[in-house]
Amino acid sequence: RHQIKDFTMQEWIYINNEDNTSRYVLGTKGDKPVFCFGINPSTAEPDNLDPTLRSVSAISSSNGYDSWIMFNVYPKRDTVFDDIDKVIQDEEHTKNINAIIETISKYDEVDIWVAFGNHIYGRTYMSYCLKDIYEKLSGIKINWLSIGVNKSGAPKHPLYQKSTSQLVSFDMNAYINTLK
Repeated sequence: RHQIKDFTMQEWIYINNEDNTSRYVLGTKGDKPVFCFGINPSTAEPDNLDPTLRSVSAISSSNGYDSWIMFNVYPKRDTVFDDIDKVIQDEEHTKNINAIIETISKYDEVDIWVAFGNHIYGRTYMSYCLKDIYEKLSGIKINWLSIGVNKSGAPKHPLYQKSTSQLVSFDMNAYINTLK
């Protein structure tokens, strides 16, 4: 068991668009980060985490990571999933992928925790976005992780999970092949 680390004193990583309606990257700097993929960002910002990111922070720490970096399948901010764009905004998707690749490519090998839950099925373009991200990351050595899966097969969202939840291996290739 690892002691829960207080990430509040660390330096932040924060990449968003000019009017803050999209967030591409939010996290803390460290030597051993876990990269986490949610579905879409809500209101969280440096020093003002929402409940989901407080959970991501706690689970990351309890799994021995000294930092965490949050990405999302789609970057448009909204606190209500049903209010997210009905149709993909290609420019935002491209900016999201570029920020993800720029951040991850600094590492030789990465641990990526997929944590988007069943909302991946909530918009038809979400599966497309995830597949595109997966394809663009294909040249990087990745250890895919989750905190378990829902009945649907989607990796569990961190919000209602224990802070001591264990990250376990996730067969991302098999999961990607189930998406339409």
